[in-house]
Amino acid sequence: MSQSDTTTAPRTEMTPEEKGQLLLDRLKSAFDNTPFVRVIGLELTHASTDVVTARFDMKPELVGNTIKQILHGGVIATALDMVGGMMGLVAIYPRMKEDGVPREERYLRLTRLGTIDMRVDYLAPGRGLHFEATATLLRVGKKVLVTRMELRNDSNDLIAAATGTYLY
Repeated sequence: MSQSDTTTAPRTEMTPEEKGQLLLDRLKSAFDNTPFVRVIGLELTHASTDVVTARFDMKPELVGNTIKQILHGGVIATALDMVGGMMGLVAIYPRMKEDGVPREERYLRLTRLGTIDMRVDYLAPGRGLHFEATATLLRVGKKVLVTRMELRNDSNDLIAAATGTYLY
């Protein structure tokens, strides 16, 4: 075996697009393994340091008011909580890295991320063919972060808005 066969190629830097796709793929794996997410049909569609987005289609199992055929409030809260938590995951890893938290501790703290408070304002009936939930970061501290979430329907009507606080 020659010397060139045993050396590894220099590591190339990832483009921002490649980093974004890798982030989305990793988050989707965690997101998709949540059983209730599968029941709802919630699909993570975008993840960046600025915003996390997920969508789901209306289906009979998600109706909360059978007379008006509108989305159940618990489904709304779940969608908002999930995108808020995913936004948190995107935000806390670089923060912990910046703070010098060792890699093993970072992964452990990511697995402990949990909602400690969430306020949902239901602003309009949950009518629509599909819905999109978005989250943005309001603040990230050393152990707690806060996100802002919204749920809109296919007509872009604001159905609900929320603020979530997460411990990590």
